[in-house]
Amino acid sequence: MTSHTPQAGGWGEFYLNRIRSSVGRYPTEWVVRTLAGGNYPGLKIDKTRYRGARILDMGCGDGRNLPLLLDLGFEVHACETSKEMVNGLETLAGQLCWPVHFAVGQNSKLPYPDHYFDYMLCCASCYYLDGAIIWPLVRAELARVVKPGGLLVANFPDEDNAILANAIRQPDGSLLITSDPFGLRNGSRFMVPKDVKDIQALLQPQFHVIGTGRNDDDFYGLRVSGYQVVAQRL
Repeated sequence: MTSHTPQAGGWGEFYLNRIRSSVGRYPTEWVVRTLAGGNYPGLKIDKTRYRGARILDMGCGDGRNLPLLLDLGFEVHACETSKEMVNGLETLAGQLCWPVHFAVGQNSKLPYPDHYFDYMLCCASCYYLDGAIIWPLVRAELARVVKPGGLLVANFPDEDNAILANAIRQPDGSLLITSDPFGLRNGSRFMVPKDVKDIQALLQPQFHVIGTGRNDDDFYGLRVSGYQVVAQRL
C-alpha cells in the first residue's frame, strides 16, 4: 500500500505501471505457503472453510495474489489507495476474467461495513503509516472490518530488511525510511516489530496470534527479511 508522501508516491506509480503492463503476475511465496501450503507444526488453518468465505486483499498492488485467492474458493474483494490504480485493476480483472470486487481504500480508512470479512490478507500493506497516522489507528481499522473469529494474514519486515537500512526510529515506534535501495519509499514510515513477541503486542487487544513465520533471504546481495503472522479477531 502506498504512502501519500511525495517520494513514496513513486511506489504507487511503480504498481500502476505493472498493472498496465503485460508482465506476468505470480503470487507471493509466503502467501502461498500460509493459505495453500501443507501442514505446518506451528500453524493450523481449516482450509475447508475457504469456499464462499469473504476475503479482503488489503493493498493488493498489481493483483499478484488475486488468482490464488480465487482458486482457493474465496469471494474476493481487493482495495488500493487511488482510483487510478483501482481502474487499472478493474480493467485487468475484466481481461483475465477475475470476479473480484475492487474499491479505493487504505489501511487506516477502509470502505466496508463492520465485521464484513471472514479473512483479511495484508501482503506488504498493513505496516505503512501515512502522514500523521499511527499504528493503533490502523490496527483498529483492520479489526473493524473483520468478523469476530475471522483471520488476519499479514507480514511485516524486520529491522534487518534492506529497505530499512539507516531508518530512523520515530516517537511512535515506527521507522522512517531513508535509504530504500529501490528509491521508492524514502520518507515513508513502517511499523516494524522487534521480534515475534512484539508482533502479539502490536496486534493486541483486537487480535490473538495463532501462528508466526520468519524469513531471512539474501537475493544476490539484497536482504529480504521479516515475519509472517496469522491472527484471530477476538
